[in-house]
Amino acid sequence: MKTEVDAIATSVADRRGTFVGSARLEMPLMPAVLLDAFVARDRAAIARIAGYAVPDSFPADEDLPFLRFRREQLARDPARYPWSVRAIVRKADRRMVGFVNFHGAPGVNDVAAPDALELGWSVFPEERRRGYATETARALMEWAARSYGITHFISATTRENDASLRVHAKLGFAATGEVIDGEIVFELRLTK
Repeated sequence: MKTEVDAIATSVADRRGTFVGSARLEMPLMPAVLLDAFVARDRAAIARIAGYAVPDSFPADEDLPFLRFRREQLARDPARYPWSVRAIVRKADRRMVGFVNFHGAPGVNDVAAPDALELGWSVFPEERRRGYATETARALMEWAARSYGITHFISATTRENDASLRVHAKLGFAATGEVIDGEIVFELRLTK
């Protein structure tokens, strides 16, 4: 008899091209039932569903609106799943070190560029300065290019977020000159 976790794993595995990984990290999608567990802060369900260790500090209060928003998006449109929120999981110890997502399918971005994906990431404070954000963003962009032919990316951050500004520079993003909701908008086009 299939367990809830088996059903989730099968569902995820059946979605062609959704696995993303890098040398040190995996970026598994968070299925709706896991987002529900995070929003409910149901530690037993999180442990049963996730398949990786989740720090007790996640989700923090400030993460809940984001997780609810992503969960509501999936409820309205399950086709958003490949673009939804993913855990950043360190392979060495199967521990979640942050999370990442596209803001939606191509065209759902701050500048309404029809061919672009907007990318956002968050690495937990105790896991920063190890290159995880750069490695994660690079792996997701390569996955989008390989699986969907997407080579145009948008990202945004505040002027005060020095770590994020460094990641944008390492990845080759260039500031567009636009500021939306107090965030500097960056753009990157991968060469084919």
